[in-house]
Amino acid sequence: MQNHVDFDDLYNDSFVPKRPHLEWVKNDPRDGVFTFTDPTTKDILSESVQDGETKVLVKISDLQWRHSTRSNIYVYKVSDKSLAPLTDDSTVDLEYPKISYATWSPTGHQVVFVMENDLYVSDLKDVHRITFDGSRTVFNGVPDWVYEEEVFGKDFTVWWSPDSTHIAYLRFNETEVPEYHMPLYTASNSSYPEEMTIKYPKAGSPNPLVSLHIHSLLDDTSIMITKNATTGSTIQTVGKYKDFEDDDRLIIDVAWATSDHSHLLFKQTNRVQDHEITSLVTIGKSLPDSKVELARQYQPTDGGWIDVGQSMVYVPSSKAKKTPVRYIDIADDGAGYMHLAIFAAGDGKHHNPVWLTSGEWEVEPESVVMDTERKLLHFVSTERSPLERHLYTISFKSDDPASTKECLTCPEEPEEHGYYSASFSPKAGYYVLNYEGPEIPTTVVKNVDNSTFELVLENNNALRALLSDYDLPRSRIINVKSGGIDMNAIERLPPNFNVLEKYPVLFHVYGGPGSQTVSYRFELGWHTFLASKLQYIVVTVDGRGTGYRGREYRMCVRKRLGELEVIDQVNAAKHWAELEYVDPSRIGIWGWSYGGYMASKVIESNDGVFSTGMSVAPVTDWRYYGK
Repeated sequence: MQNHVDFDDLYNDSFVPKRPHLEWVKNDPRDGVFTFTDPTTKDILSESVQDGETKVLVKISDLQWRHSTRSNIYVYKVSDKSLAPLTDDSTVDLEYPKISYATWSPTGHQVVFVMENDLYVSDLKDVHRITFDGSRTVFNGVPDWVYEEEVFGKDFTVWWSPDSTHIAYLRFNETEVPEYHMPLYTASNSSYPEEMTIKYPKAGSPNPLVSLHIHSLLDDTSIMITKNATTGSTIQTVGKYKDFEDDDRLIIDVAWATSDHSHLLFKQTNRVQDHEITSLVTIGKSLPDSKVELARQYQPTDGGWIDVGQSMVYVPSSKAKKTPVRYIDIADDGAGYMHLAIFAAGDGKHHNPVWLTSGEWEVEPESVVMDTERKLLHFVSTERSPLERHLYTISFKSDDPASTKECLTCPEEPEEHGYYSASFSPKAGYYVLNYEGPEIPTTVVKNVDNSTFELVLENNNALRALLSDYDLPRSRIINVKSGGIDMNAIERLPPNFNVLEKYPVLFHVYGGPGSQTVSYRFELGWHTFLASKLQYIVVTVDGRGTGYRGREYRMCVRKRLGELEVIDQVNAAKHWAELEYVDPSRIGIWGWSYGGYMASKVIESNDGVFSTGMSVAPVTDWRYYGK
């Protein structure tokens, strides 16, 4: 008799697929060098994919450091194993670290870092301060809470120029953002909670004011690119340049469009995110001589919002002249699908985009990698299916790059499915390929120049052997209708499913705008336990408002949140209630966060098909929500 996944197994690491994480070494003259932590000794090792050589980079016994959102950062010199603080000022009080971000320059041995919300640069001998206004409410080079959570998804907003002579950074002023006071119930002996205070912009309240700045290390000067209501912009505008007011601006992408420091692209939207402006900064011989101009603007006519993301990639020109600047971006193709196109800006002329991809599918945001040496463009898309992700490449050696598109991970059999993600080395000669489902995940390193090369980082054979003794639920992806709308759904059936029996059904819903919960990714968790041990059928349906099926499918919920999504979940439940193997009196629904909101709205609809609902951390009033 086979085992069933039990509740305790959900908290057993043996049942969790291992997904190794490695850090590519950016400044090594060789490509394909990465660092990782030895799981046994905790030493930091480096390994070359090229020759397979592994060596100890840093012995853990040589170090003492603290893991925190703020850190005491030390520079370790490999040649003599010496260890020194990045700056003595940061280690005055070791219990309260001051540095929130640090990164090496692309060339040489400089470090830009943020300490107490101000920017500094170190050449490992001297420290130079760039900003002087950092405070509890002013952030330079690092995002405030809402930008880290909702816009960049990263803990930094500072970017070195490719030649390491200039630094672009964002400044956030959240002085006017209201404070939220949150009680923290800790495991201390005190019966009184601690209190955390955070600047938290709820719907309709002030956002942090954001501005873009550039600092030149050549002459120690700085300029502000975006206009400011108090001081005005310090840069010359050209032609039909547009900018948003301080309190109506989101900066959502910044990218150097040069091999030196001559051009910078940045993208902004208004707060309701229905108007997008991409601008080009041309840096003069001195910063005050720089200029900014409109590169492109986008205002969708479907009434929907513009998704934020960092997807601009510079395309080097084969000609000696600097303009027009060419760059790749993911944009609306006019039919509501997000595709890759080459844009040009900076010469005062209008250039139509050159589309690299097209069709009723979309390119995954932030997956685009440009290999300038091999003239290859890599990206992940949903071309095969919105439920799958595959890695593609396009060659710029051709006069018609779009015609060279090739899938690197697509199986030959149409009935075989796959979900992949990839991370490329600094020179794009190697990439970590993560197979994420539907079978047990694996992680390998591949060589761009040699398709037969494969270095296995993790095959999860231990998990595969463990699960061979278990009866697992059988999952199947199907299509259900809500009115005339086709919806993707996944149904998880108990291991010993018998069509002649009557099963309870639990719907799991999230349904947030642009989200996706139905795909071919491997899953082993709470729903596995419910189907395996408790013999529930677990159903997930991606109704209207969810992502990767074009703008029409996801934008129709604007100003109608909780209306169309509820109709879709109810109609799906009615479909299951009519199936011969379902007990229609025992159909429930649960969700977390937006899913909690959805579960509440479904129960509120009093549709008669759901007998119970569980709502975890729901949005109960949009006035209490972020942004």
